[in-house]
Formats: sequence, C-alpha cells, structure tokens
Amino acid sequence: DAGPLCREVVGWSGVQLVGVHAHVGSQITTIEPVTKVANTISGFAQVLIADGLSLEHIDLGGGLGISYDGNPTLPVKEYARALLDAVAPTGLTLILEPGRWGLGPAGVLLAKVVDVKAQTSGRYFVVLDAGMTELMRPALYGAVHRVEPCIQRMGPDEICDIVGPICETTDVIRIGHKMVLPEVGDVLAICDVGAYGAAMASNYNRRALPAEVLITERHPQVIRRRQHIDELLACEQ
Repeated sequence: DAGPLCREVVGWSGVQLVGVHAHVGSQITTIEPVTKVANTISGFAQVLIADGLSLEHIDLGGGLGISYDGNPTLPVKEYARALLDAVAPTGLTLILEPGRWGLGPAGVLLAKVVDVKAQTSGRYFVVLDAGMTELMRPALYGAVHRVEPCIQRMGPDEICDIVGPICETTDVIRIGHKMVLPEVGDVLAICDVGAYGAAMASNYNRRALPAEVLITERHPQVIRRRQHIDELLACEQ
C-alpha cells in the first residue's frame, strides 16, 4: 500500500515527499535483517523514482546493537558495506541512526550493596540500593547486563540473584550471576547502561532519580544532580 500512498502524497498541499524510511529493528547484531530491509527499501525507492517521483534520501532506523554478554556483534564495516551496496543503485543519500552502539557501552550504573541474604536453595540475594527505577531493562524484558565488583574480594564464586530495593518481584538486575560474595557497602558496576538507562528511569515508589556524572579524559563532572524528595512532593496539591 505504500506505493499508491506515496504517489498520492505528491499531490497533497503542504506535504513534500523527500524520502523513504524503514526501521530495521532494535539491538541488531547480525547482518541478515539489515541486508533484507536495506535491499527491500532500496528496491521500493527505485520503483518510485522510475515512476517519476523525486526522492532525496533513504532513512534506515534501528542502529547497531551492542554486546551485553560478551558475545561478538556485527562489525561496523560489514554493517556499512551492506547498507552502501544496497542503497548505491538509487543514487540517494543514506541517513542512519547510530542506535545504542555509541552510547550503550559508555554508561555505567554504580550501586551499593545494602544487604546479602542466604536463600534456602543455597543461592544468595545481593540487594542493591538501585533497581528497576534506575534500570528498567531487566524487569521490562529480561535484559542481561554485565555486573562487575568495584572491590575485588577473594573467595569461591557463589550463585547470586542481584536485586533492587523495590517492592516488586520483577525488581531484578541479574539472576543466577556467579560472583565472589560481596559485603554490605561494596559497590557494583552495572555495565552498558548508556542506552535506555537514565531515559527509562522513574520515580516509582517515590524514588528520587540518581545523579549523573560525565567523565571526560578522567575529569568527572556532574551533569544532573541527585533529585531530592522535596522535588517530588512539590508537585502535589
């Protein structure tokens, strides 16, 4: 149905058809979906051009995925070559979004251990002062993030369920994570939270948003101060 609609749009007042857009998907780590969508949208653009429509660009959204679990991801050069090869026959400008590729690995959530509880199963609960209000992805769709201790302790690896302080059964950071048991007061680094981390944070359970610190060439700078509970109450009538 897109073809007839594009031809109709050309005649609309106040509307100018300048390009075609497709969203490949989210967290793309293999070349197949990229190639399939790029070739499809390129072929569609060529049909429109052959029909006399004037286009300026092809816009492919979705962006590159990142490695949350250490597995290899799609190389940037392979990604670029697949897109350029597909779009080249159209002669149009290619517009892309970087996705989480640039920001994801740049963000780290630091959380303090507030409790360590033994479970009857032999596992441990490691309770943090951060949870689904600071990082929604694990609770929302089971996302897995690397968790690294900021203090290296000696001892055997234990199976730990790393959870937050929210009164929800889904308030988890990582389930079944093998690590040396931390102590109360230790800080854990939750990695790769630069994308869909702070942007999805919330005040659920009257939780104030944490501070954000930007580090540039080893120089830290607070770019968003810690929210105060009074600021949450200020909106109440």
